[in-house]
Amino acid sequence: MIPDEIYVQKTIEGNAEAFNELVQRHHARIYGLAYRMLGNPDDASDATQEAFLEAYKSIQSFQFQSKFLTWMYRVGINVCQQYKRKADSRERTLTSYAQDLQESTGRNANEHPDRVLLKTERDQLVQHAINQLPSKQRMVITLFYMQQMKYREIAELLDCSEGTVASRLNTAVKNLKSKLEGLSLH
Repeated sequence: MIPDEIYVQKTIEGNAEAFNELVQRHHARIYGLAYRMLGNPDDASDATQEAFLEAYKSIQSFQFQSKFLTWMYRVGINVCQQYKRKADSRERTLTSYAQDLQESTGRNANEHPDRVLLKTERDQLVQHAINQLPSKQRMVITLFYMQQMKYREIAELLDCSEGTVASRLNTAVKNLKSKLEGLSLH
């Protein structure tokens, strides 16, 4: 497989098709990040598109000191944070959430409706609790658990030490436990 950096260089030289290859390679990861940060598939889709547009416009600033994906995550995080600040908080209905969850997980259509509802409610409570965390804690939770990044990768992405990542993650988990304490999450 051709390294991302080759496609970045070709994009800088004016080859738009090279950037399309980068989008195809990394769209799902950036969308996943945006979905976890914004909690809504439509917003995540818009933010993902905006992140790649922003990356294309500023590709000249890529320094080749980190991986393209790390740089793209930074762009995605910045776009999501801006999007979250600008966007009105929109409440989603339980029905649309269940539909979104079923589509995104490929859940079996024959699964008992009560189980789907309980799982959906639990997922919604957890996502709501994550959204209430301070942004730095929310970020490390998202990157570590949802994007399955290593401490080293998160530290590089957020421009902090691995110890800071571990500390934020530990604090975030404690805060989540305290927010979810007493709720029935079977």
